[in-house]
Parts: sequence; structure tokens; C-alpha cells
Amino acid sequence: MSRRIETVAVLGAGVMGATIAAHLANVGLPTYLLDIVPPQLSDEDRKKGWDEKTPAFRNKFSSGGLAGALKAKPAAFYLPDDAELITVGNLEDNLDWLGRADLIIEVVVERLDIKRALFEKVEKARRPDSIVASNTSGLPIASMSQGFSDDFQRHFLGTHFFNPPRYLKLLELVPGPMTDPEVLAFMAEFCEKKLGKDVVLAKDTPNFIANRVGAFAVLYLLHKIRDYGLTIEEVDALTGPVIGHPRSASFRTADLVGLDTLIHVAGNVYDGCPEDEMRDYFQPPDFVKRMLDKKMLGDKTRGGFYKKTKDAEGKRAILSLDLNSLEYRPQEKARIPALAPIKQMDDLTDKIKALIWGQDKYSKFTWEHTARTLIYAANRLGEIAEDIVNIDKAMRGGFNWKMGPFEAWDAVGPAKSVARMEKEGLEVPGWVKDMLAKGIKTFYKWREGVHYYYDPQAGDYKVLEYRPEIILLPALKERNKVIKTNPGATLYDLGDGVAGLEFHTKMNSIGLEIGMMMKEATRIVSEQFQGLVIANHADNFSVGANLMLVLFTAQEEEWDELDMMVRELQNAIMSLKYMDKPTVAAPAGMALGGGCEICLGCSRVRGAAETYLGLVEVGVGVVPAGGGCKELLIRNTENLFTVAKGGVYPKQIDLLPFLARTFETIAMAKVATSFKEAIHLGYLRPTDKMTINRDFLIHDAKQTVLAMALEGYQPPRPRPVRVMGVDGKAVLDYAVYTMRKAGYVTDYDAVVAGKLAWVLTGGDVLPDTEVSEQHLLDLEREAFLSLCGDPRTQARMQHTLKTGKPLRN
Repeated sequence: MSRRIETVAVLGAGVMGATIAAHLANVGLPTYLLDIVPPQLSDEDRKKGWDEKTPAFRNKFSSGGLAGALKAKPAAFYLPDDAELITVGNLEDNLDWLGRADLIIEVVVERLDIKRALFEKVEKARRPDSIVASNTSGLPIASMSQGFSDDFQRHFLGTHFFNPPRYLKLLELVPGPMTDPEVLAFMAEFCEKKLGKDVVLAKDTPNFIANRVGAFAVLYLLHKIRDYGLTIEEVDALTGPVIGHPRSASFRTADLVGLDTLIHVAGNVYDGCPEDEMRDYFQPPDFVKRMLDKKMLGDKTRGGFYKKTKDAEGKRAILSLDLNSLEYRPQEKARIPALAPIKQMDDLTDKIKALIWGQDKYSKFTWEHTARTLIYAANRLGEIAEDIVNIDKAMRGGFNWKMGPFEAWDAVGPAKSVARMEKEGLEVPGWVKDMLAKGIKTFYKWREGVHYYYDPQAGDYKVLEYRPEIILLPALKERNKVIKTNPGATLYDLGDGVAGLEFHTKMNSIGLEIGMMMKEATRIVSEQFQGLVIANHADNFSVGANLMLVLFTAQEEEWDELDMMVRELQNAIMSLKYMDKPTVAAPAGMALGGGCEICLGCSRVRGAAETYLGLVEVGVGVVPAGGGCKELLIRNTENLFTVAKGGVYPKQIDLLPFLARTFETIAMAKVATSFKEAIHLGYLRPTDKMTINRDFLIHDAKQTVLAMALEGYQPPRPRPVRVMGVDGKAVLDYAVYTMRKAGYVTDYDAVVAGKLAWVLTGGDVLPDTEVSEQHLLDLEREAFLSLCGDPRTQARMQHTLKTGKPLRN
């Protein structure tokens, strides 16, 4: 049958339920958010004039959950306006709403008896064809649905969203004994395409996939840390980005999750998996039990492994836990000499190898922890998932690991690592030894653009199938689809007459090579293709200009060289804008500074939902100079004069509000926290479109190019830009003056803001003057160069490069 999900009901408005509802609203789904009626009136309720029949009282829990989601940090909603799609209610008065829902997601407390009691009500209220899901982190799905009607069980399955649902991509789907395969397949498709999730199919075992492996990794670490005499700062330094794990590493993550939650999850395995060979490690060590007794649970109790406080001067400070005394002490920087050169490496595989194969106690700890985790994951194959792909995908999506266990094992080197494991007396799973005995050296491989994974049941590689909507640039390289390349960027043939430009510098920072390749791409595409997509698979689209290069050139006073660098970027972006073929930027992650300017210069943007656009140059003491000032001003004013001849006289339109909006956005370095907010801030147009699942982004951008070409794309014509001139400059200068007097900005902030005002108002021209785009580009470049010559700007650049934070000098 043809299914559609147009309305969803979420039962349970706690943190998880409310944020799941928020994400459903983010993607445009009207959602009912229901919770129980409060058991009794509080004194505060009575002061409000409420009684037991007052709707506000009866919906208090669901309304509170929605309010919490609106205040959540990081933000649960793409835009606060999305909350309008959520209707709050309660499970007594509004149970009939379930009959309108195509999907019902239960998110109540993790107790089997409570969930089953709720499902008894759900079964009576739902439509026979509606899908019912229990969001659980590890309770048995079979036990939840047992005894209910056949129709209920056929439409029932488990979902495991990871917190926070908006940001963590993993969604584990767990079928029950009678779940209809068609329902399971539909939900997988819906969750991938509509909700943007990485869907894995898990077996109905305690903690499913990600929490089974992830909980072991953390608990093993807790058992071993004191054997090596390590501090929590040292362990977090060893188990964070250096091995491809999040910056929160181990102990900061435990504080975020909550120590009680972590131990509860571990207890699911201890109680439910008596045959697990590492079962004893799922029991907390003594110092963790003492922390639980003392309610040192993490952020929720304002203290766990770390504690936020204030020093004697009232400044924010962080204390760290001494694991022996369980007393807090001042946080110490982890001093691990071997880490310094490793952190400078660009390739994650090189980092892991360098750390794992070292000889000091830090490397030995990392090796033991890694080896045990790899073996544990390998022993779970067939128990928690059918293949290594789902295990790796679960750890990437649920725990934000850059590599899953088997991908990491490939990075370490399977043959070399297994030899060491056996030498140290570790029991390596038989199927891994069989794989190596057959001469198969890795768990994954690429061959002629096809990705393979090892399948123990087949005893050989199998093709790793990707959806047609997923375009992988490494596969194109394997298939010799590279058109042109240099150290900064590569131009690919994406097929169907569309070319793709990928940046591949460190953090995709923009230097001369990228500028040169953009100009070359426009020439080649204009002659040979229907259009161009600019995209990559990196965490961030581009963090902007190569700041180190800019600073070095300024310090050497190579002004002609710096002028040429800025001109080249301006010319490259202008060539994208006015090329006779459509250009579509496909940003994801951070698109800051020059990365944002590239997006502004393209015909259209097809971006990931989690795209963070912003012109942030003032933070390092300069103004946008790749056309960002010009383009944002145009976007804020371009439709003001679109009137028929004989209509509104241009001078009747007050430009000031639109100039002020542009100035404020750039001067405050506003960064959009979602693709939707980028439209709200004016960085993007309503015609720019969002892709929820980043995996499909390049494909969607390619389809946008083809659609624009099919419609008969016409490039924009250069048009003059109306500016406010000296009058507008005076107004902005006065605004900056008042902010300086009030202490909101520093003296040098005011200097930078003055340069920005000069650019946006067109320089020394009369009010309502029409200037060319090139005039504004020249002003941008002149302001940029003059600020680069100021020692205060150079100090800001140095500070940002050193600390990653802005300097307010």
C-alpha cells in the first residue's frame, strides 16, 4: 500500500519527547505533543487561578516540555517559528487525537510496565493502519508488543533516537517479532529522507548497537584509568579528536549524558546479557559507585567529572575531579609530549597509528582501550547487527566517531594489530583470524569506484550498496572522473552534464589554489557542461580565507601580493555569479567568511539543514572582501525598486532600515545556526532550498542545476547598486559612537565598524547614488588592506590562530 506520514503524535514531553517533536516540526510535520495530567495542583498553579479542569493546568507537562525545547541549547528548532507546528495536549482529554496521526511515537519513562499500560490506551485510539513506535534505548521490543492485536504488532517497532535528536544522525530501527517488513522498509525510507537520519537496523538485544558498543568502551575505560595513573584531563586528551572522537571525549561526554544514565544503560547489558564475555565490565567501579551515592552525576547536578564554577574574581572556571579523593581541584592541561606532533597531522589514520604504536604509558593505555573495543565489537557481529557496516554506521551516527570500529581497525592495521593482540594474550574473534588467513587484509576496500565490505558468512567481500541519491566524490576519483585538480581543489564530472568542484585544503580554507580552480571551473563548465555544483564531504564547507597566509603576508608588508590575493578571490566569485551556466553551492557545516561569500556568489544554494553561514571577518579585525558586503547589501535591497515604470519614485524609498540590517548582520558577525535561519538573516534567498539528509546533498544540488538548465537558465545582468552615501555613513557612525559610549564595543571595534560603514554606504558619494558592483568590491578591498596594516588587526589574527577565539582589543 502507499503510505504517507503527514501528522505525528509524540507521547511523553520530557527532554527527549519534546526535542523529537521539535525535530518533526523542523521538517514541516504537524505534531501533537501529549503528556499525563499533573497529579495535583501546586501552590503556584492556584495563584494563577487554575483548578483541576483548567486546560493550562491539564496540559502543564506538555506545555513545559515545549517551552524547554524552545530554550534548549544547542537549539532544538531550526527556527523558533517551527514550534507553531506543535499542538500540546494530554493523555486523558486528547487521546482521540491519536486517530488523526499517521505515526505515533511513545517516549515515556524507560519502564516496561508503564509503556505497556500506555500502549493499551494507544491501541484503542489509533487508526488500524497507523504506525506505532516505542522510543527506547534498550528495552526489549518483543516484550512491549506481546499480547496486543495482530494489527498493532504488525505496525509496531522500536526507534532509538539519539540525544539531541536534531544533531545526532543515528536512528536505530528495531523490528518486533511480527513487524510487517513493508512497515519497516517504509519507516527506514521516511526516517532517512524526511528526518535526515542515518538509519541502522538493529536486533532486539539490550542497548541495540551503538549503546552496546559505546557503553562498553566507556565502562572499560573507567575500570582501567587508575591502573595507568592517568588524570581525567589526560584521558580526554587521548580519547577525543586525536582518535576521531568528539571534542567532549570521554568524561565530558559522561557529564553531558549523566553518570546515572550511563550506568543505567550499562546495567541493561549486565542484567540482560549473562553470556557476554565482558559482562563484569558493565558493573561500575567503586569510585563511580561513590559518585552515584554523592549525586555527582554531571551537568544535571552541576558537577560530575568536571564542575563549572567561578574563581575569586567572578570569572568562569572549570574544576576537575580527583578520582582518588573525589574532591575537585583546578583543571590542569594534559601534558602529553607525544600528542603535540600527532595533533599537527592532517590525516586521521596517521594520527591513530602514531598514537597506537607509541611506547609511553599514554600510547599503551590507548592501545589497550582500542584493542578491547575492537574485539568487543567484532564479537557482537551477528548478535546485535547482521554486518560490520551497520555497527560502524551506528557508532559514527550515534557517538559522532569519525570511524566506526572496523574502519578504525583498518586504520590501525588488522594484521599488525591482531599479531600484537595474540602476543598479549587477547582472544581475537575467529572470523577475524579466518579473514586474515585468506589473505584478506582489510575490512573495507575500494576497487574501480566500488566500495566493498567483508562479510564473514560469505567469507569474502560484498558490495557496499549506496542509494542512487548518494554521490561519493572518492568513487568518482576511482572511476577516473577527475577533470582537473590542484593542491587546493578538484573538478569532477558528476555525470549528466554537471561538473562538481571540491575543496580539499585544511578545513577547506581558501587560498590561491581554490581561487584559481574556481576561475578555471567556470571556463570549463561554460564550454563543456550544463552547470556546476560546489560541494565536498568534509565537516565544513569552508571556514573562509587562509588566515595564516593573510597574516604572514601583512606582517611582511607584501601589500601588492595581498591586493592580488583579494582581487583573485573577488574575480573568481564574480565569475561564478555571471557565468552563463548555473552554479549551485551545496554547503554543510560551517560556511564562514569567504566560504559564505562563495555561496552568496552562486546562482542558487542547495544546503544541508545543518549549515552555519556567516560573514565573521570583523572578529579578526577586517571586513568581508570577497564580495560579501556587496552581496548582502544587494540581497537586502534588490527587490525595493522592482516596480513598474511610473510607479514608486526611488527616492521615496528609505534605504536606511535595509542598510542598518546589513550593517548589523556583518558588524555583529552573525552566524546562522541552521539553513532556515540563514534565509531569515538574509544570507540566503527563499528560492534557496534545504536538504535534510546531508548524504543526499550533492545529488540534490546536481538536480537543481539540471532543473535550472532545463528551464533555460539566464545569468543575471550587472545592475547598479543604490547606496546612501555620506548621509548613511553619518547615521551608522553615530550608532557606533553610542555603542562605544555605552561600553558595548571597544575602540578598535569602532574603527572596524567605521570601515564597514564606509563600504556599505558606497564611500564618499552623495545620498541615493547608484554605484557599480566593482566600485563596492574596490571599497571592500581597500578597507581590508588598510585594516590588515593595523597592528591591532594583526593581534586579533594571531590570537584567533592560537586560541580559536576572537580577541576584543
